[in-house]
Amino acid sequence: MSTAAIETPDTDAIAAAEALVPALQARAAETEASRSVPAENIAALRDAGLLRMGQPRRLGGGELPLDESVEAVSRLARGCASTAWVCGVYNDHAITIGMFDPRAADDIWGDNPDALVSAGFTPSGNVERADGGWQLSGTWGWSSGCDHADWLMVVALLPKPGGDGVEASFCLVPRADVTIDDNWHVMGLAGTGSKNLVIEDAFVPDHRTFSMVETNEDSAGRLKRNVPPLFCLPRTGSVPFMLAAPALGVAESLLALHIKTLGGRSMRTGAISELPTMQMHVAEAATEIDSARLLMLRDCREAMAAMRAGRELTVQERARGRRDQAYLVTLCRRAIDRLFTAAGANSIFLDNEMQRKFRDIHAIGGHVALNWDVAGTTYGRVAFGLDPATPLI
Repeated sequence: MSTAAIETPDTDAIAAAEALVPALQARAAETEASRSVPAENIAALRDAGLLRMGQPRRLGGGELPLDESVEAVSRLARGCASTAWVCGVYNDHAITIGMFDPRAADDIWGDNPDALVSAGFTPSGNVERADGGWQLSGTWGWSSGCDHADWLMVVALLPKPGGDGVEASFCLVPRADVTIDDNWHVMGLAGTGSKNLVIEDAFVPDHRTFSMVETNEDSAGRLKRNVPPLFCLPRTGSVPFMLAAPALGVAESLLALHIKTLGGRSMRTGAISELPTMQMHVAEAATEIDSARLLMLRDCREAMAAMRAGRELTVQERARGRRDQAYLVTLCRRAIDRLFTAAGANSIFLDNEMQRKFRDIHAIGGHVALNWDVAGTTYGRVAFGLDPATPLI
């Protein structure tokens, strides 16, 4: 491990993200058409320190509080949802790796503090025990940002300690051991390049594996070991706000575009902006978007405060986090659907930004971590004092 090249970014992440919006917006159509985030966007994110927000400080990262990172990601989405999504998942993965054996983070960032990690989270593949680790083969889908990744994190079913069944576990694999299968032809978030990963007989040492359940259940253990607060968060109840955050930026930018566009239109009876129905559409959408942001920032700030105080989140708080991740996306989708419908036929033209934002918000809401039916049911079970019926909370 070499530390010579490690420098901790010293940037105001939110202001840096805001400054990138015009350039990202100018390349948004190109990003969608190429089905991958352009190298120029990745370079801009890297130069601004936005790809190291969730990375351990000891290895050149910002190790920023979760509320600051998710706000920065939401700002990026005002310019390009796909770029914001990829930035969010890179930082999501960095936080997750901070929960592993520290040697895993050393492997990734010790010699290259700019290394990026993409992932495939659906449990899959075949594993065989090997000396000091596992031989791993299989195919994993939905790997956002894989075109620019230096490492890949996939989920496989590994035997539990003691041999009592199996459990979904993260496995870290270098890019050289992975083939990317370009199957990504989609209607929303097309620029994320969330392609398939194919791995054939790659060796994964034990220290590069970590139980998905432990990322939630071992929060107290990490606190006792004086792990930095960011990496003590229970993963599922907190970190996926990185995935939900782009919904806010998409909704905010569509609202601004809607007001600008319709504010200059008139009908035979007068200005469209004078119609009470249009005024109500804007008021309701703005309220939904503001409510979504308040949910996100409250949950992230309270979770970070608990970690700093050395307090583990309760199951009720973790269930609330899952609930709010999904519901803030639901609120933003409702706002966009309402405004898109009210905008009229002009919004369906492919050179109109509204239609891309409409498609992107529905793609965001399709992610399993942001599914309201799943998250809402989990919260409801916990509220009634029932078992959550899922270990991923």
